Amino acid sequence: MAQSTLAKLFTVQESRNLQSMCNMGELEAVILQIKSKSDNLDNVQLNIAVLGDVGSGKSTFINAMRGLWSSDLGAAPTGNEETWMEPTKYPCQDLPNVQLWDLPGTNSFGFELNNYLKKVKFESFDFFIIVSQARFRENDAEIAKKIQGQGKEFYYVQSKIDNDAHSLKKQGADLNEGWRTIRRDCISNFQTVGVTPPDIFLISSFDLEEYDFLRLKSTLARDLPSIKSNVLSLSIPKIMLDVTEPKKRMLMKKVWLLAILAGGVGAVPVSVPVSVPVPVLSVITIIGLTVAGRIYLQKQLELSDKLLQSLASKVAKPSSVLKAEMNHRLPRKMPLVVTSVLLGITIITCMMTGIKCRFSPVTFSIFGAVSSFALTYKLLKDSLKDRLETVQRLVKSALSRD
Repeated sequence: MAQSTLAKLFTVQESRNLQSMCNMGELEAVILQIKSKSDNLDNVQLNIAVLGDVGSGKSTFINAMRGLWSSDLGAAPTGNEETWMEPTKYPCQDLPNVQLWDLPGTNSFGFELNNYLKKVKFESFDFFIIVSQARFRENDAEIAKKIQGQGKEFYYVQSKIDNDAHSLKKQGADLNEGWRTIRRDCISNFQTVGVTPPDIFLISSFDLEEYDFLRLKSTLARDLPSIKSNVLSLSIPKIMLDVTEPKKRMLMKKVWLLAILAGGVGAVPVSVPVSVPVPVLSVITIIGLTVAGRIYLQKQLELSDKLLQSLASKVAKPSSVLKAEMNHRLPRKMPLVVTSVLLGITIITCMMTGIKCRFSPVTFSIFGAVSSFALTYKLLKDSLKDRLETVQRLVKSALSRD
């Protein structure tokens, strides 16, 4: 199956070096290393999925793109019957580092569309060419919505257009007007389902000099750099997840440790004589450990003004743009945090108002330990998640090509 973007851009050793730099807090070096790769995408492999219904002509189209006939050695098998259930890749000699993937027909095996897309690992492809015969189909619309929902791009190909030409000639119709009508219908159909119309090509995989086949090849060659750039931009969050994973595991151990300490304090029996009431001690401990933990996480994933200014000069972007991304907050779901806080307050309030008399000291120790642990763990885990998301946004902003 198609490679991950990290594997396309970096060797195993380079990936380890990125993770090592991240562990040592060298975020600027990580970003510049990724940028050096993104500035030269010529050698990055692009995986293009060619898909459509059985009999739409997608395999013949792939052969035409490769300059082969169906009888040639290494050609994609053609026909109205499909017997394979896995995507098959074919190199495209005219377009270096481009792999054309022949996907099983979308109506081959009676799969419901979402199951089909999962089966062929739809999300792993970088670009798509939808091949359709004679008319716009429901599957074409649904697949187009899935593609644009991922932020990716595609072409739409009406194949076997020589059959339409033959029909139009028999009717005495004007061919150019016929092609305009077909294009207008395709555009209208995409707009009807809420999809931004892509480039549309009317081709015959046998009459390559006619219609739009040569225009399709030249358009694809022209668009390759922007397609690769878009793929990289979409993949930055995944790349950074891989790069920061060792650092995240290390920091999560610290989160667990601090949460366990908070739970230990929360487990102190109410009856134990201490100078500070136990409920108050628990609250102070949770606040203290949470604040200390957040400071520690910020130090480990520091995004200082000095870093932003240095990075801005090296990626040729205003530091204000990078800082705006750093300070941007994504909408977050708060119910779990609110629930945890309310639970902690409720338990502590119960302890301080005397309701504790209804329960044994052991029960209160368990309640205190669990609530203190859960609240501290949740707050610190969310803090770490926010910090990592901030790093991802900063990297994406630094590497975007505005």
